[in-house]
Amino acid sequence: MQKLLKSLCFALLFAPSCAPKDDVEESSGIWSGPSVIFEKLDDADPQDPANQDKITESVALTRLESGALINILVEELAIKESPSGTLWAQGTTADIESLEFEPLKTAAGDQMRTVPGKSFVLYLTQEDIYIDLTFISWKPGKIGGGFSYERSTR
Repeated sequence: MQKLLKSLCFALLFAPSCAPKDDVEESSGIWSGPSVIFEKLDDADPQDPANQDKITESVALTRLESGALINILVEELAIKESPSGTLWAQGTTADIESLEFEPLKTAAGDQMRTVPGKSFVLYLTQEDIYIDLTFISWKPGKIGGGFSYERSTR
């Protein structure tokens, strides 16, 4: 029966009830779309949406003056488990079956200053989405909180 419904939807793809939906549930899995670069400059206001990478309705990444990334939608400070709603693993989605996911700081070996040039898989826990992400820059210490990365999209 389910196969028949899928066939009918395929045959009638133009019908609204069969058209793909533009919501998070429909886009779960591995995002392999074109890459985007996100950058937060030193001393940029993390409360300003221009300095937040809003990936989904529940995850927007940014950084305060120091510390690791936070999910600004639900966190005010970076803690060991930050950013909330995410888990991370060093590597790429090509090796997803062998990766072990943990909080970002742990996945980075507690050395965030060493992340530039390293590839990670960002897992959005609520949406069940895996995203390839490579850090480009990271300002260490309390030098303004600048960072940048390149990540895959839907």
